Amino acid sequence: MGAGAVSQGGWMFVRLGRFDAACRVWVLAGAVLVLVVSCWACSGLSGRLSYGGFMAPAAEATRAADAIRNEVGEGGADVLVTFRSKELTASRPAFREAVEDALRRAPKGTVDRATTAWSSANPLLVSLDQHATVVPILLKGDGETGRTQSYLALRDTLRAPGFEVTWTGPSAIISEIVQRSQRDLVRTELMVLPLMMLLMVFVFRGVVAALLPVVTGVLATAAALAALRAVADVIEVPYVTVNLVVAIGLAAGVDAGLLIVSRFREELRAGRTPAEAVAITVDTAGRTVALSGVVMTFIAVGLAFFPLGFVRALGIGAAAGLLVGALVTVTVLPALLFCLGERVDALSPAWLRRQGGRRDGALWGRVARAVMQKPIAYTCAVSALLLALAVPFLHTVIGFPDQRMLPAGAPARVAAERMEHDFAVSGLGTLQAIATFDHPVDRGRGHADLLTWTRNVSELPGARGVLVAGTTGNKAVIYVGQDQRVESDSAKSLVRAVRALPVPGGSGVLVGGASALAVDTMDTFYRLLPRVLAFMVVTSFVLLTVALRSLVLPLKALVMNGLSIGASFGALTWIFQDGHASRLLGAEPTGYVDALAPIVMLFLLIAVSMDYELFLLLRIREQYRLLGDDRESVAVGIERSGRVISAAAAAVLVVTACFATSSVVMVKEICVGVFLAVLIDAVLVRAVLVPAVMRLLGAANWWWPRFSRSSGPAGRSRPGKGGRKWRTGKGGRPEAAPEHAARLPAPAEASAERQPR
Repeated sequence: MGAGAVSQGGWMFVRLGRFDAACRVWVLAGAVLVLVVSCWACSGLSGRLSYGGFMAPAAEATRAADAIRNEVGEGGADVLVTFRSKELTASRPAFREAVEDALRRAPKGTVDRATTAWSSANPLLVSLDQHATVVPILLKGDGETGRTQSYLALRDTLRAPGFEVTWTGPSAIISEIVQRSQRDLVRTELMVLPLMMLLMVFVFRGVVAALLPVVTGVLATAAALAALRAVADVIEVPYVTVNLVVAIGLAAGVDAGLLIVSRFREELRAGRTPAEAVAITVDTAGRTVALSGVVMTFIAVGLAFFPLGFVRALGIGAAAGLLVGALVTVTVLPALLFCLGERVDALSPAWLRRQGGRRDGALWGRVARAVMQKPIAYTCAVSALLLALAVPFLHTVIGFPDQRMLPAGAPARVAAERMEHDFAVSGLGTLQAIATFDHPVDRGRGHADLLTWTRNVSELPGARGVLVAGTTGNKAVIYVGQDQRVESDSAKSLVRAVRALPVPGGSGVLVGGASALAVDTMDTFYRLLPRVLAFMVVTSFVLLTVALRSLVLPLKALVMNGLSIGASFGALTWIFQDGHASRLLGAEPTGYVDALAPIVMLFLLIAVSMDYELFLLLRIREQYRLLGDDRESVAVGIERSGRVISAAAAAVLVVTACFATSSVVMVKEICVGVFLAVLIDAVLVRAVLVPAVMRLLGAANWWWPRFSRSSGPAGRSRPGKGGRKWRTGKGGRPEAAPEHAARLPAPAEASAERQPR
């Protein structure tokens, strides 16, 4: 029996491996059916994707926007259209006639209400140089998606001869983000699949073996997209979500497939028949993949706590991709491997075969042994480095997606920046507040109360003028200009101050706008973060404890994951907010980190870290059960899993690097953050920090309460206690005692099964 002897803890996975081999035709037919159904479901996804999903329905900023639209009918803006003339000024009749004529010719069913400088007698809607006017437009349509479709129809037809017409505002910005995301997805898919294939060929040194992990990645991605289609009628699924779900499904599927194929080839090299290799592979690597898939799926489910459609849809799609990816990896892939047998190494170029051997694994083993000679020094050095990388996160500024999510030169961003320069109050940099008074605001007591309230608001710190944008009955809408950018502490303080300011003779106020959205999103984030973290941490701890049969190793894993996550968050702040090296990545410094990026990254980084932790620790556990030596089991475990983990990390790096070329800054932030986290995790944490800390802990790594039926490291068996007995085989390789080896297929039996039926 080779090193891949069957693990303790039941024979479920061995039976699963035998089932995969015996029923391979049915398993593969089922996989084809799942792929066909998933592709059919995906074909209807694009028509049900949303342009919204970035705001919590119950947030005050969302309720303020709805109230302005439904109760007042003016004062809000889905788009801001700027008409600019080089010759005419806004005071000229020809200027007014041209603008109003253009608005009259707008397609039917697109414009709900347009507010001009002349209809509202509002001088702030005219630029400082008098050569431009901005028209806030409320659009018709059901939800953000319907309004964005109205915007697209309006943008394509609205013209004013002799005028430069530019568009910005929420619907214009979201539309441009979506269009760029769609183009980015097509371009990225064309990049990532060939690069992934080349990477797998280099890793496996053969074309056939290289194709197998890519197959699992494609199946996982198709299932994830099918899950999005299934829930698209229930929750908002933004277009941007698709990009991230494709990246997650592809990376997770390839990672899991890589582990299975690597272990199968290892068992073949050890002299096992294909049937035996499949059984051992599913019992060892398959068990790891299954546990990893369950852990990451539970972590993805934690995203459902957040009330944002974007985050919930991402969690559902990721959970489906991770779960199906794990299922495919322990069923479909072993069936394919059994059918291929020794042919798994076919189409292997001679120059790549010459690169073979165990040199990569030996390198990781030498590194681990060197680290364990000075564990205190390496632990302190790496921990200090990770803490230093995390320091910039302490001054992170959180902002809500605005025009700066687009690259410099994007039309909606250029229009917004020009408005901020040309107008006294830019519509994007304002707060929008709707107040309810006890009396009609157009006369008498109600009008006096409105004037008092607007004066009080204008005197608040950070306010830069107040404009009454619309009234109806006893309700009024005002714009509040701001001195600072919407993500600044001053702007957020102004939001809270306006909300806290009493309305004279009134019953309340709702405050919306970009700063209010940022405040509400982060308040929601901070309110829900403790329970989400608790869910993710407790779930991860319990599942790791069950998998490793140790209370110490799961705690160590959580601490190390925290260090790598903190370091990647700090690097993200340093790059995108502070502007260091952001231009090298094709992004202008934003001055803030997108509010949604930390939420998504938290899930991704915990999932990826736990994934690699399980890959490594389960292999170390396997070696410790065989060898019984703390130090050597760590070195051998890292040596035998180091190359696989490195290849898995490289696969994630390829995927995230390709998606990081996105022109949407939020997607770029998330992908760069994951790229850095995986790089840190693979190079510093797994290769250095894990062996150093495990060397310091020694036998305490495997501490398990005395009430457990099995003692020792992760159930390391003792003769006479019903555990599996081990002995030394050829070449010093540990193997199971004969009575346990007999429970696997006999060599002759396996040989008879080798050919497909």
